[in-house]
Amino acid sequence: MNHHIQRDHNLGHKVSSMPGHAPQSYFRRRLRSLGYSMIVMGICFPLYYLGLFGGVEGPLNPEQLGTSLSSMGVSKVHMLVFFVSLLIFATTWNWIYNLVSLLIGARLTCTKKVGKTGAPCGAPVRRKRFVSRKTGTEVTQYLCERGHRCPEAHFHPVRKGSVSHCLWMISLAFCFIVLFLS
Repeated sequence: MNHHIQRDHNLGHKVSSMPGHAPQSYFRRRLRSLGYSMIVMGICFPLYYLGLFGGVEGPLNPEQLGTSLSSMGVSKVHMLVFFVSLLIFATTWNWIYNLVSLLIGARLTCTKKVGKTGAPCGAPVRRKRFVSRKTGTEVTQYLCERGHRCPEAHFHPVRKGSVSHCLWMISLAFCFIVLFLS
């Protein structure tokens, strides 16, 4: 998360390795936590008084919500299809994005070893396909911004974040609720 924050091994305090970033004090961390708590509370109070949690009568009361959904013709199967679709989307969106990115040649970097350390170049590359003069077959070559020509490149896939993981877990929980508890 905060890769530029390191721990001072002598004192145990967090120190910043980035120039211009002072370490956060205890007071500042507590204020940030209090701010986040106030935001969540500010969101939850209106939802409570609208009846979402079932303690107060309101338009979002679970009983009224179920009655209004059933009067619109939404059945248990419709809800299950919705939450299973949401679960499938939250699970596979990055697989599809990575596959499309790989097919069009995006998110690729140069693998040419440079310098004495042998570290890869890492510059973005463009994929070029041409017919080889020697073999007569189609050959793929990657050309980086620094002029390196390589027969292969490194692909950097997009990984799911915490929001996507929360979304598929919530969808799975609602699928369970619709199937077994309703």
